[in-house]
Amino acid sequence: MVRKASVLVISSQVVSGQVGLKAMMPGFRLLGFETVTLQTTLLAAHPAAFPEMGQPVGRIVPADEILQIFDWLLRAGALDRVEAIVSGYLPSPEHVAAIAEIVNALKSKNPDVIYCCDPICGDNEHLYLPDTVAQGIATKLLPLADIATPNLFELQYLAGGSPLASTEDVVHAARSLNVPQVAVTSAPAPEGRIATLLVNKETARCETAKAPRARHGMGDLFSALYLALRLSGEAKALGIATGTLSAIANANMETQTLPHGPLALAAPTLQETLVVAQKTS
Repeated sequence: MVRKASVLVISSQVVSGQVGLKAMMPGFRLLGFETVTLQTTLLAAHPAAFPEMGQPVGRIVPADEILQIFDWLLRAGALDRVEAIVSGYLPSPEHVAAIAEIVNALKSKNPDVIYCCDPICGDNEHLYLPDTVAQGIATKLLPLADIATPNLFELQYLAGGSPLASTEDVVHAARSLNVPQVAVTSAPAPEGRIATLLVNKETARCETAKAPRARHGMGDLFSALYLALRLSGEAKALGIATGTLSAIANANMETQTLPHGPLALAAPTLQETLVVAQKTS
């Protein structure tokens, strides 16, 4: 049997809950991909999981330690089969710089390596990481990215801060990032609905019912699942990823976390192709 490519996955790690790496890994396992993981943090839980306990116990993994581990893995040959990288939660500008170094190192060995940047920096109209981190993502990581998976607020921030009230606004903002593929979650849709947009040479749009509450880790899982589907050559990657996340949200209405059991791919959500003219200055 031909083994699939390996993916280097870089994000936060929690002991309790399904966010960061623990949310991403099921997406890759579902499509049969091997993974190598680098932790940027190790925390007892997501900060919002047990609010009565305050800040969860744990630590930020120093950026230089991440680079040391990466260098060892590289010299050991553990990354020889890596054909894609995905980065998620990065707690400091030093971590942003470290991931840029890692991406450049792997792309120098294999220019065909795909880098997916999930520019985690905020949601619900506010940043939850320092501005220096968000700016570092914009200036150091997005220029290296083949795919970016921002939510609507992150796209708005990274594209300059102008409100994104329409599909056309979102498409123009995504194009301004100069990333070949931008998959935007939580895009504008009619009341009670939510859209996901893929902006590359063409623009595709999927729309589903909006869940009452977003589960922690949904964005992490979407990035992993979309990348895994793309690596598998799935033409309906956006529709399948969107449909699967919608099915998970609907099946877990009463919980604040993703399911702990095995995942299954859902039928693809209807995907429409949009024609949005280039913005004129």
